[in-house]
Amino acid sequence: MNIQCKTYHDGNYNEVFQFLIDISQEHRKHINWNWARWEWMYFHPDFDRSLRSKIGLWFDELELVGLATYDHYSGEAFFATKQGYEELEDEIVEYAVKTFSDENGLGVAVNDTDSERSQRLQNKGFVKHDQSENILACSIANIKHHSVLPSGITLNSLDAETDVYKHKTVLWKGFDHDGPVPIDEVTIQKQKAMLSATHMNPSLHIVAVNEDGEYVAYCGLWYSPQTDYAYIEPVVTIPSYRGKGLGAAVVVEALKRCSVLGANKAYVISDHPFYKAIGFVQHSRYSFYWHNE
Repeated sequence: MNIQCKTYHDGNYNEVFQFLIDISQEHRKHINWNWARWEWMYFHPDFDRSLRSKIGLWFDELELVGLATYDHYSGEAFFATKQGYEELEDEIVEYAVKTFSDENGLGVAVNDTDSERSQRLQNKGFVKHDQSENILACSIANIKHHSVLPSGITLNSLDAETDVYKHKTVLWKGFDHDGPVPIDEVTIQKQKAMLSATHMNPSLHIVAVNEDGEYVAYCGLWYSPQTDYAYIEPVVTIPSYRGKGLGAAVVVEALKRCSVLGANKAYVISDHPFYKAIGFVQHSRYSFYWHNE
């Protein structure tokens, strides 16, 4: 092997995308960090773009075989290698600690069944904490949920070109932010960038629309024909329309559409009963290990 460590530039975007698809095909231990989470994060307004050049890439000749990246900003990281390159992980862990730690240290989520990785982190001074993230999964063919839409509500595809402000509004209100929806130019440009994600398929991003044309619920669904799975991120309903079944309606509609394209399962980072009522079941749990200086 002729391994070289390089730092990221924008021309590497699709190489990381393909790397994450490849490792999810090898196994599902890193399904919490699949290609869709990478894309959602990379184009998100909160993503600290100033740190991109610190992302570490390990190449064997021209093949990307190892990755260390941060999650939105310093303080949490993800790393992985392709099968057969596990010997690189000690070096990658050291790189992540040196590069992505903040004043609180560095957190890494590890699949609870991955004893080798958890031991590797502990050998490097990481300590297991109570913090965790949970993955639910569903077989799309088994989704049996049927909802009756309230009068005046329709389900449409997100119009990523023209409805930037509507998209911002449903996310702002759906995540219970205080105050008026920001409409300054910087915010709107960031929202436009969010909707320009490289592999985003707007037909799988479903909105519930009221009689006034407002988005009142939204499900973002990410699917690549190179995989057999879809990834849900995010799902929101604005407060005044909650309890009407709209969240379930947009999720189920999105799942139906991606099923036609070839997806047979879906994942979501959540442990919420909302998803379990639709037909999602427990898939895996990831515990955080923290390294503190």
